Amino acid sequence: MEWDTIGTPMDLVLPLLGPLPLQLGGALAPAATAAPCLVDMATAALRHAPLVVLVVLQLYAVGAGGADAATDAAADAEERCSKTLGFNETLVPKDRSSQDLVFCNEHHKRTCCEKNNTRQVLTAWTAFAHDRSVGCSQMSRLALCATCDGDVGSGLKARKNLVLLCPSFCSRWFQSCLADFFAPSGSGRLQPCGPGSLVCSPLREVTEESAEFCSKIGDFAVSSQEEEPDSCFDGVPAAKSRGKGPRAVWARPTPRLKPWWRRILDGQLPPELQRLKYQLQGYVPGAIVAFVAVLFGWYIYRDAD
Repeated sequence: MEWDTIGTPMDLVLPLLGPLPLQLGGALAPAATAAPCLVDMATAALRHAPLVVLVVLQLYAVGAGGADAATDAAADAEERCSKTLGFNETLVPKDRSSQDLVFCNEHHKRTCCEKNNTRQVLTAWTAFAHDRSVGCSQMSRLALCATCDGDVGSGLKARKNLVLLCPSFCSRWFQSCLADFFAPSGSGRLQPCGPGSLVCSPLREVTEESAEFCSKIGDFAVSSQEEEPDSCFDGVPAAKSRGKGPRAVWARPTPRLKPWWRRILDGQLPPELQRLKYQLQGYVPGAIVAFVAVLFGWYIYRDAD
């Protein structure tokens, strides 16, 4: 409804202007003279008040959205996979469960590892699986698979190119392998005793320090007690403590089709030929008998001539 129809709502407008001066000697004070102008301004402001409110809300939403975007960008940058650890730095830890990873199943739902990375871990673990106690083999698998943990892969639980183990996890690994045999390798490092090792000794005779064992057996470093467990790997997968990552895009590879002649040799015939093959198998004995009879008759006929 227009203001001109109902008149200026002075009861709403005048309180906004504040108290007006009284008449003095039949003449209005300067402030009172300017009151009609101020009334018109206030009326126009009230008329456009909804638009002003919408503009303010829009500016607030844009500002909040920008802050959220900046926060998301910072979190995304923090979560990106580490190039130092050998991962694709353009990616973030993702859910790759039921895809093509071949090892470290506990990390598949939040990992930077791809198929080749899991193959490398599996190859490294074979040395710990050969002629090793069950406890040492299992703990070694957990330690080696830490590379595929989402927090390790993004650098949150890594130090440069080394997996950062918590002291408690390192101690459990060390204790589980005390009776197993290890051998020295180059640069003062340790390796599981294998068929080609010259000198092997039980781990308890090699070192008494768990941190020394963990730092010499692979690409590991041991954190301080203060960093545990938020900044070091304690054996709990990030997929379990933080939930699975965004689903990775993946398409199941199409099986490579063998040449037609190879499929025939392998007995892989199309359904039509397969049915024809079974039908012809019933005529094979009769065909052989008929062929022998024709051949025998031909010999008799030739001798008669």
